[in-house]
Amino acid sequence: MRKSIAVLGLGKFGSSIARNLMKGGAEVLAVDKNQDLVREIAEEVTCAVCADVSDNEVMHSIGLEEMDAMVIATAEHLDASVMALMIAKEIGVPYVMAKADGKLKGEILKRIGADEIVYPEEEMGARIANNLLGGRMTDLFDLSADTSIVKIPVRKMWAGKSLAQLDFRGKYHVNVIAIESKKGVDGAPNPMEPLKEGNNLILIGRKECLEKLR
Repeated sequence: MRKSIAVLGLGKFGSSIARNLMKGGAEVLAVDKNQDLVREIAEEVTCAVCADVSDNEVMHSIGLEEMDAMVIATAEHLDASVMALMIAKEIGVPYVMAKADGKLKGEILKRIGADEIVYPEEEMGARIANNLLGGRMTDLFDLSADTSIVKIPVRKMWAGKSLAQLDFRGKYHVNVIAIESKKGVDGAPNPMEPLKEGNNLILIGRKECLEKLR
């Protein structure tokens, strides 16, 4: 069954989430009080509505009770986020994720009832810094709060040695799930084949173990 998700706030963050949810197969209700932003995304989502997310009466009329989840992507005005969150919880939306642009705002939204708080700018800044400091390790995506998949170039010390010899699982407590080369991605790499400089390893593991590998 397709998930139904409402995205409130159609700035760069909210519109990106809405579009990617649609690509992932969800039904998306996109909401913003800016008519131009609503018009811009209207043909790319299931339904786009021009509405003030802090207006109790309007919020009760747009079908939020049918949503499986909701993303509050309006971080600039805390009062609007708080009202939207309170209304969503009153209506009975089972899962609400809220964007915050600071820890204090995030803590307030969490205490009011947000199931998850995201800090896009802060998280992106940390990710970029880690990539710059980490020998070109690239964070691909998080599987959970403590597990990630990353991509890292084959280092000189690894070139010419096989995965069996290097024993990433035993030494670093991470698993090599694929090797990327100019030919493409090998999802079932031969553990006895020597690694080549210029290729990339796709690793999965706990974040703390991946950080040590940086």
